[in-house]
Amino acid sequence: MARVPYVDREQMDAEGQEIYDRIRRDRNAPQVGLQFRALLHNPKAAGYLTSMGAQLRFQSAIPENLKELAIIVVAREWNSDIEWTAHAALAAKAGVSPATIEALRTNKSVTGFSDQETTIVRFVHELLRQKRVSDETFAAAQNLLGVRGVVDLTLTCGYYTAINMAQIALKPEMEAGRTSTL
Repeated sequence: MARVPYVDREQMDAEGQEIYDRIRRDRNAPQVGLQFRALLHNPKAAGYLTSMGAQLRFQSAIPENLKELAIIVVAREWNSDIEWTAHAALAAKAGVSPATIEALRTNKSVTGFSDQETTIVRFVHELLRQKRVSDETFAAAQNLLGVRGVVDLTLTCGYYTAINMAQIALKPEMEAGRTSTL
């Protein structure tokens, strides 16, 4: 059970409703998801956060398969059922192999990953685990993705860390009909 009540659109003032509608439009969804409805107790902050997420998800300089790979690595690091379940399916759709997804889900080593996958996984692991990124790993990521891409990768890690921390604190439920694949 969520630690805070979910905010319904009708409970919000006009500015809050505008933010609610923008979140819904950004995600092309009929309704705002539960995790975002928990955050809407502070509509402006939730709006800024979700706008950042939409920008990184839908306008990223990172190729789709590598972006989704990065997202599931972050989700796995935070043990996020919500993000893992949604983005593991998107990663598979974007071309990340079932073996790679399963290795990440079960915390297996990155042996057998492509060079591109290894670069992304190493970057995310170093950033989240060591709280630093080595010059070698950064150079490999920048060589792979370019300057904008490595910035987008860094921001993607930050955004999904924020979302996962909110999930830990607020405990929103998974959407109806969803079962964790983590």
